[in-house]
Amino acid sequence: MRQLQKIRQYQRLYQHYGAEPKPTTIAEVAEVALCSERHARTLLRQLAQSGWLSWNAQPGRGHRALLHCLATTSELSAPLMHACLEKGDYQSALQLADGDPASLHHIITPFLGGKWLKHQPTLRIPWYRPLTSLHPALQRRRAEQHIICAVHAGLTRYAPGQPQPLPDLAHHWDASDDKRCWHFYLRSGAHWHNGQPISDGDILFALQQMLTDPARNAGLKHVQRVSLVAPWYLEITLDTPDAMLAHRLAHHVCRLPHPQQPDIGAGPFAIAHHHSHYLRLERQPWYFAAHPLLHAIEFWRTRTEAQKPAWITVGKGQNAQEAATSTSGGFAWLMMNANLPQPQAIWLRQAIQTINQQKFSHRNDLETRTEILPDLNTPRSPAIPDVPLPKTLTLVCYHTPELRELSDTLRTHLKKQGCELIIAWKDRDEWHAPEALEKADLLLGDYLAGELPGFALAEWFTDEPAWATALGAKVWNEEKQKLMAYCESEESLDRNLAPFFRHLLESGACTPLFHYRYRINTMENVQDIVLTAGGWLDFTRAWLPSGQERTTSAS
Repeated sequence: MRQLQKIRQYQRLYQHYGAEPKPTTIAEVAEVALCSERHARTLLRQLAQSGWLSWNAQPGRGHRALLHCLATTSELSAPLMHACLEKGDYQSALQLADGDPASLHHIITPFLGGKWLKHQPTLRIPWYRPLTSLHPALQRRRAEQHIICAVHAGLTRYAPGQPQPLPDLAHHWDASDDKRCWHFYLRSGAHWHNGQPISDGDILFALQQMLTDPARNAGLKHVQRVSLVAPWYLEITLDTPDAMLAHRLAHHVCRLPHPQQPDIGAGPFAIAHHHSHYLRLERQPWYFAAHPLLHAIEFWRTRTEAQKPAWITVGKGQNAQEAATSTSGGFAWLMMNANLPQPQAIWLRQAIQTINQQKFSHRNDLETRTEILPDLNTPRSPAIPDVPLPKTLTLVCYHTPELRELSDTLRTHLKKQGCELIIAWKDRDEWHAPEALEKADLLLGDYLAGELPGFALAEWFTDEPAWATALGAKVWNEEKQKLMAYCESEESLDRNLAPFFRHLLESGACTPLFHYRYRINTMENVQDIVLTAGGWLDFTRAWLPSGQERTTSAS
């Protein structure tokens, strides 16, 4: 865009010379504007004709001219930013803002929410951080997990409000009576996002990639063999009975990207653009199931990490009447090293529970009364007097605002007791690195719930490395085997799950602290907002009324 280049060059001049008249030369202007001296003369003439600057040249070689920038960069760039955003060109608008999304915030607000762009319904969502890799193996963050499920298909999938997994790349399936042999009848005629047909060999190879990836196979260690026993007929053989295999395969880590091109999937939306400040998903024309009504979903980074909002807003502002809300089945939790002396562990647990209640009981985006399963609440520790503490304790903590606030308050509290708390902040990828948690005395983390609460809790126990610190690696492996044995039938898992976790809570191995309350603020033009268990709207069900419908309803 010629106008964009012109403004970018003026921005360089303004940054270098400022708003006051300055003596300079053509050579210096060319150096600042990153162009040749010949083009610098043309540029100065064009900018002077536009009224952006004045250029008073002196006759004679070597004489310095007087350059005066007459307009601020914001005065010039704001109208062009508006034009770029109107067309959906977020990248050009961001360039005009010098790569700073926060400076775009006041300009970008009217363009958010549901919009018809070139006669196509588009949903624009403001966001506060870069959206990183969308490969299933690399993501443990809530937003990316939800987007992965929109981009990639799996053998099975979950839908909000449905306790049982639904068909996806598998058209249907069945299992032997002993739940050791499963057959998946694969969907023929499906395509990858690039239009390439999906073969049964593609699905087999993608499954084998998943099963050999330590970041994805934690709940599938009992898979003995995967094979195509006939065209489009997949057999999975297990070492132990597992009635929950179709549920396990609906997890986001079990989504199946293209075996050679991991950014390409087979889900309802394809990745059209993915940059550090901007993500655009577009409805996938080759999708084998019902097509979403939205044509595109865009994430625009308009804030920084420090400006993270309490609620997700899909629209032009807060609108409580239009807000969709839910309390997450997931929770923030405390665990302690199994080697910590018991009196110290009890005292610390009670101190942290007290701080948690004081800090968060009045916040409307958190719920401090935890119930991880129906009628399974956090037990209160018995009151005990102060106990001697060591000179130092090490806390490993997820890097979230709430847990940071809790840990900082705990550090201040322990300092008064003569104990220094050393805090190591970990993002979700660092948390799962080998030996990342071994030397921790205390651990603060959170668990993100799934669509089937009980089974999702069981999966978390299998996958969460903090349990090895809280129980000891040997005990954790024994408990995982016990939990897998309960999965011989859904009835067995339902019957044994609550007693299994009640024992863990009562022993103090894990102490739930608070649930998150999810809310999505929407404007009236975003319809059919349905929340998933992770607190996101189901992209496949949301829709926008046409311009004619909005005009009719307004009148």
